[in-house]
Amino acid sequence: MIVEQATIADLPGILAMRIEASEWLAKRGINQWAVAWPNPEAQSDRILSSIRAGETWMVRTDAGDAAATVALDSFSDPQLWTPAEQAEPAMYLHRLIVRRKYSGLGDDVIDWACDRAGKLGNRWVRIDVWTDNVGLHRYYENRGFKHVRTLDLADYPSGALFQRPATEWRSETARILAEQPQTLPTKRSLFEPFERALWPVLQEAPI
Repeated sequence: MIVEQATIADLPGILAMRIEASEWLAKRGINQWAVAWPNPEAQSDRILSSIRAGETWMVRTDAGDAAATVALDSFSDPQLWTPAEQAEPAMYLHRLIVRRKYSGLGDDVIDWACDRAGKLGNRWVRIDVWTDNVGLHRYYENRGFKHVRTLDLADYPSGALFQRPATEWRSETARILAEQPQTLPTKRSLFEPFERALWPVLQEAPI
């Protein structure tokens, strides 16, 4: 698996992955992503801005097929995080979507995000999770995230806040991975020869 920055050409694919995920959730009685938030146009604009800022990533197979996507940025939403929390170095994970045929890849994407955040000098990786998707809360808790609090927000559907320490990069493997290009270290592709993915130290910007 290869991780690389998304391009504008990836936007339709990301939206299609989101629809696929929402349909899978709906079959399980979960209304997460059933409606684009706050509306389809704003959702597309938000994702496009993230792509242009270099904060949205694609995980692809060696054949180039999109397997997953995730966004990682440093914007700390003041309606979610306290001033003290905002003062801590942290990155924020958004829109983690794994195509169903690659189920299980999410663990590796989360580890990659925590590694990247640590390399950029951050203490935490944080995420706001759909408030009433308890199964997703457990998913993140089982992957090292701790529940911070749950907010009841009338105008925002993801009020369950979690955080996990960013990985400290001290090993030789970490030094090699910090160089470009790189592959995503997954259970199916452990540190294969580095091919296409970019690893720039970006100036983080809010979505």
